[in-house]
Amino acid sequence: MALPVLSVLFLAGCATTVPDLDRERLEGDLMAYGVTLSEEELPKPRGELELESAIHQALLRNPRMQAAYARLDLEAADVIEASQFANPSLSLSVLRPEGGGGNEYGIGLAWGISGWLLRSARIDIAESHWESTRLQLTEGMVALASDTERAWYEAVAARQQAQVQALETRAADLGLRLGQRFHEAGNITDLDKAHLRIRATESRLQLEEARRQERATRLYLAHLMGIPGEIEDWSVPATLPLPLADPDAPGALVDQALDGRLDLAALDKALDGMTEGVALVRRYRWLGDIEPGIEFERETDGTRLWGGGITFTLPLFNRNQSGVHRAEARLREGEARRDRLTDAIIADVHEQHYRLLHHRERFRMMREELLPAREIAMAGIQERVNYMFDDVFDLLEHKQEELRDWRRTVAELGDYWRARADLAYAVAGPLPGGPVGREGYFDIGQLEREPGQMHHHHDHGHDHEDHGEPHDHEHGDHTEHSGHGGHH
Repeated sequence: MALPVLSVLFLAGCATTVPDLDRERLEGDLMAYGVTLSEEELPKPRGELELESAIHQALLRNPRMQAAYARLDLEAADVIEASQFANPSLSLSVLRPEGGGGNEYGIGLAWGISGWLLRSARIDIAESHWESTRLQLTEGMVALASDTERAWYEAVAARQQAQVQALETRAADLGLRLGQRFHEAGNITDLDKAHLRIRATESRLQLEEARRQERATRLYLAHLMGIPGEIEDWSVPATLPLPLADPDAPGALVDQALDGRLDLAALDKALDGMTEGVALVRRYRWLGDIEPGIEFERETDGTRLWGGGITFTLPLFNRNQSGVHRAEARLREGEARRDRLTDAIIADVHEQHYRLLHHRERFRMMREELLPAREIAMAGIQERVNYMFDDVFDLLEHKQEELRDWRRTVAELGDYWRARADLAYAVAGPLPGGPVGREGYFDIGQLEREPGQMHHHHDHGHDHEDHGEPHDHEHGDHTEHSGHGGHH
């Protein structure tokens, strides 16, 4: 009699299907957030590293993903455990009759059926937790892609800032070299020369800091890509793209976030499991362990006895009040956590939206107002130098100030792109505006001219990239002009 029962239970236990992470489903979930998986194994990066390649490297190599996969496997093990029956217990007994005679042997086999009664509900709970963990894994991939995107833009901005700082330092060094020559000729004082040296040294210190920052950002990007310390074989582009179209209003973005955030969806799945758990523990709060079983005995006279029995717990002192209380408390805690997460998402979307518009507007003012004004001022100074009203040191000083403003503008553009990446992550999806680079790039190539090549340029409209053509104005010898009036 026991064999058929055990066979059914054994086969039922073996019929468990291990939850599996389906790649197509994962790719579909990621696609909604603008994240793609690489089609094949990637070699380590070489040459110029594009943003998409950096994200693929991170998703493939970052240990955060390996830990997330391991957590998913742990939840899969829980699903298997919930679907399996408890093993039966076997009891053996030997009784020796008083006064002699043959021994009495007994064999008993029992198994708990409470697990069988709860099996379906337990599987549902375990599968809810596995699905929640799967969504957490997907959300973790989106978060890692967003972190990598921010780090990539930060590295590009740091490289471009270092380039502008190098030009600023070159202008300062040029001023110092000229000052030394004029000092030797007796045209400037010791104080003037000291001021030039201070400016040149300060600029070199800033260049050293800019290069340190550039290296630090690349090291951080390498860390996210799972290749810590390996930055020699690859580089990032040298130019940041211009801003894209503005995102939607905050209200629409909040709706998009609440519909699409995977961390919120994962918490909802976990709450489904908790709700099922509360219902289960309430439904079977009176149920203790129930163990039906079969027994076989052989009497001393050789008589064989077959029989069955059942053992169960009487709920006299313990009606599982603690289990019900614990399950209800966990559900309430989970619901409160969901409310907190919802509030945090709404606040984050509003904050990131404002932050994006703030950096966009600051970059616009710098690019369309400050830099053209600087250019006009430089042209005016150049003209005054040509007519010997000012000396070349004034020109170099204004050139350094202009380059500082270019460096600030690059930093502002980098802040814009990091803010855009933060907002895209907050709303769980790509923002409008088309592909990156659609509006062009913030080129600093026109800054490569030596200060002595500066020219008049009266077209100070908004298209700042067009003002780099050499001017045909005949410049005087500034080294001679500087002798008139000295440097201040």
